This record gives sequence, C-alpha cells and structure tokens, in this order.
Amino acid sequence: GASLVVVQPASASTPIAVTGTFFFVAAPMPSDFHTADGNTFVTLFFPKGMLTGDITGTFTEQLRVVTHSDGSQNVNGNATCTCAVGGRTGVLVFDNIAGTTNPSGVGNAHFVLSGSGGLADLHGQGTAIITPTPQGPFGVYTAQYSFGP
Repeated sequence: GASLVVVQPASASTPIAVTGTFFFVAAPMPSDFHTADGNTFVTLFFPKGMLTGDITGTFTEQLRVVTHSDGSQNVNGNATCTCAVGGRTGVLVFDNIAGTTNPSGVGNAHFVLSGSGGLADLHGQGTAIITPTPQGPFGVYTAQYSFGP
C-alpha cells in the first residue's frame, strides 16, 4: 500500500507573545534641531532605558521626532538592548520604530525585532503605547517573536 510521508520545512518556531513595560532612566540628548514649514525637527538620543516583563534589560534609543503645528508628532528610530528573552541573553534590536504622538503626548509605535549573540536567530515584531508622566515617558509593549532562520 501507499504510505504518506510528511516533511516539515525548516522554519521559525511558533511565535511567542510577550508583554512588558519600558521607561528611561537618563534624560535624552537632543541634536539636529531645526524648523521648516511650521514643523520642528529634532533627534533625541536616550542613553539609558529599562525593559521589564517578558523581555528584560537595558537599552539605548535614538529617535527622529517631527512635531507639527497642532502638537502631534511623527517618530522614527531604533533601540538596542542588552536583553534576556526566552531564557537566552544577547543583543536585541528594535528596528524601524515608526509611530505617532497625539497633541496630549500619548504615542503609538510599531517595531521589528532582530537579535545577535545569544539572540542571533530571534525575529519578531510588536507595538508600544507611550504615555507622558512627570518622571518621563512610560511605555507598554506587546510583541511576538520566534527563533529560527
């Protein structure tokens, strides 16, 4: 009789959902400040932030911020974390950060995850909601990642 052979392709593992928070422990350093057409442009380098939850570690972040005349903002950038994820430790990059902030300062962003070192085969994506507080921006992230090619 006939037999059926099922071959699983080599692929990434099943995505794992993660959540947590982040905040900054050092004030940002602004640079490249200028205005044009009623918009204000600035690059902010955050020298140290903390991630808690399912992803833990310290990170640096660089954001390019465009503030419009109504107070809303567009934000683009990246962050690099020395992190622990899923029992592994390495460098985790939050790349292609793209977001908007409303005039009250609440922001939403999307990002792509990749890793190196012990996180070399990590891939994923996620979102963050950032709220202004008297101590500085406070964020909540949700993401999905997997390990694999």
